[in-house]
Amino acid sequence: MAPPQRFRVLRCCSCRLFQAHQEKKSLKWTCKACGEKQSFLRTYGEGSGADCRRHVQKLNLLQGQISEMSLRKNRSPQRAAG
Repeated sequence: MAPPQRFRVLRCCSCRLFQAHQEKKSLKWTCKACGEKQSFLRTYGEGSGADCRRHVQKLNLLQGQISEMSLRKNRSPQRAAG
């Protein structure tokens, strides 16, 4: 019986999205969202496909919440000092 497939959680250097990719011997990969070809510098997680997909969803949700908070902070009216 073949060993189960292993996946890695990677982050695109261009669009900054996290995504799960099947583990390969090659260090090159292509972003599924923007098509950017790159080599991976850091792995944010490893494991089964299901585990990595859940981790990717969590990381992308957190990243979205952080950027939304940042936008709200920049849009809020500035209080006058005084």
